[in-house]
Amino acid sequence: MRLYFIGGASGSGKTAVMPHLKELLGDGIAVYDFDDIGVPEGANKKWRQESTEKWLQKLLSDGKDACLLGQIVLGEILSCPSATQIDKINFCLLDVSDFERIKRLKKRNTYGADQNMLNWSAWLRMHHKDPQWVPHVIREDAASNMDFGKLSSLKNYEEVANVKILDTTELALHEVAGQLTDWIRSFNLGPFHVVKVQPHELSVIEDKITSYNNSKVPFIQEQPFINLNFCIKDESGVIIAGITSVMYCWGMLFLDILAVDEKHHKSGLGSKLLNHVENEAKKLGAKLAHLDTFDFQAKDFYLKHGYEIFGVLEDCPQGHKRYYMKKELV
Repeated sequence: MRLYFIGGASGSGKTAVMPHLKELLGDGIAVYDFDDIGVPEGANKKWRQESTEKWLQKLLSDGKDACLLGQIVLGEILSCPSATQIDKINFCLLDVSDFERIKRLKKRNTYGADQNMLNWSAWLRMHHKDPQWVPHVIREDAASNMDFGKLSSLKNYEEVANVKILDTTELALHEVAGQLTDWIRSFNLGPFHVVKVQPHELSVIEDKITSYNNSKVPFIQEQPFINLNFCIKDESGVIIAGITSVMYCWGMLFLDILAVDEKHHKSGLGSKLLNHVENEAKKLGAKLAHLDTFDFQAKDFYLKHGYEIFGVLEDCPQGHKRYYMKKELV
């Protein structure tokens, strides 16, 4: 059984991300909202701490992998009586910039769009880095069942908790859910695990293969990838045909997409675009062009323009063929 706790001050996205997180995690991990326990009028620190212990009792009693989101604090979890039954706490703090937090809270039009909330969020940020940061915030007027002895002796959380701080300022909800899912699943897959690549991480992977390729066969292009994308528009400015391609590393031209509106298929627009791209590539030093096309697309069109087939992939898709074609650019 593994338990995962996700906290944060109001406006960080805890409640909003829950539907997305449930969808990604599926039935394997139960997802709970801390407030499902029932929030009385005037709920305070004591109520939060007592409720944290009640949630721990429930989750431990259920004996299943679960994720709890809400107004939970790592130091308070550690100080609950039931925390002794957890070897190491997995805790993620959702954070957000002050400006974005207030913007979200004002849009929600409920409560918390004030300096008190910013103060609380700042304290949480520090508390989840340093267990000794201004400890009276959770210790004064605490619930009677809290035992802060363990927390008092901690210099850091390394031995008792796996802590992640996730900044949601620039992330859409599905992106937050994706990163939380990756974090949760990482505990089940050992030190090396597969997670979904985030958009900002794509360049890291691309740079790895680019660097390796250049070390084996040095590039002849100063710019490894040169995009050659063109289109044709009608009188009203609407795109009716377009081509996307890239000249890469060693003067190789890869033709990715060539599309022409069906009503213009016999108008020569495809030929015009293809010839234009090839000429632009030759000006830059390209010596070879290659592409792939399906049997229901434009094989004969490319054959007419001097391309030859050097490979065929059968049943791609089922019952069809995918052709790999090349042409020397002279």
